[in-house]
Amino acid sequence: MALPELLPILVIALYFLGTVLFVVGSALRNERLKVASLGLAAVGFSLHTFDLVHMLSGVDAAQSLTAGRFLFCLLGWGILSLFLLLWWRLKLKFLAVVAMPLALMMYVTANATVGVSTKLPPMLSGLFFFMHIGTLFASMALLAMGFGAGLAFLHLEKRIKTKAGLKQFQKDMPSLDTFDRVNHFVVLCGFPLYTLGLASGYVWAWLSARRVFSLDPKEIVALIVLLLYAYLFHQRLVMGWRGRKPAVMAICVFLLTVISMLGINFLVPTTFHGFKP
Repeated sequence: MALPELLPILVIALYFLGTVLFVVGSALRNERLKVASLGLAAVGFSLHTFDLVHMLSGVDAAQSLTAGRFLFCLLGWGILSLFLLLWWRLKLKFLAVVAMPLALMMYVTANATVGVSTKLPPMLSGLFFFMHIGTLFASMALLAMGFGAGLAFLHLEKRIKTKAGLKQFQKDMPSLDTFDRVNHFVVLCGFPLYTLGLASGYVWAWLSARRVFSLDPKEIVALIVLLLYAYLFHQRLVMGWRGRKPAVMAICVFLLTVISMLGINFLVPTTFHGFKP
């Protein structure tokens, strides 16, 4: 079996084993298992990166940009990249329990969408493509980390307020303040990226079809996400929101982006952004 054919199997196996080991290591409070799981994820991430580079270096590199496999590969890669950054900067090892399963899910979805692609105007390629798709995916990867931090925050806060006490594995989790700092980082960086991605999409639409907005379901949901994200950005940075409220908002905004990416793209045949054989 050639390396390009073997690569997806290796990446999926490494991500899956890494996820299982991390969950087991967390439950048993076994640091060696958690370190081993992160090692497997790192190797999987390296092969994942090679897979992306291989797709972009082929003779059909321009066509790869519109392929469902490349787009979902890129999103999964972005999620794990953000986790590695947060692990390095804030020592948030616990977010692996969100990042690795999401990266695995996106990579599996990528390999299940071989042969399908989305229709993009020819002029939206290269730098313009990454200004639109790249920034939106980066903001979604940030939101994925905010989603994980938000769930952890709500869970820990509930156990503390009800005086239920922490289970053994929860005693190794970061403080509520640390999860709140993740939320702050996600909002501070993610909202400008999402705004830039959406704005470049409108410019793209104008250049390709002389329109800025239509009643496309994907565009409607994207605007709703933008409004919610803008509200969260304002309340967090201007009004000083902390704790529970921004955690809930980050979870809701992320779930909407998932609905937009997976639900609308595959289940709504009328959308311009949908995946087609």
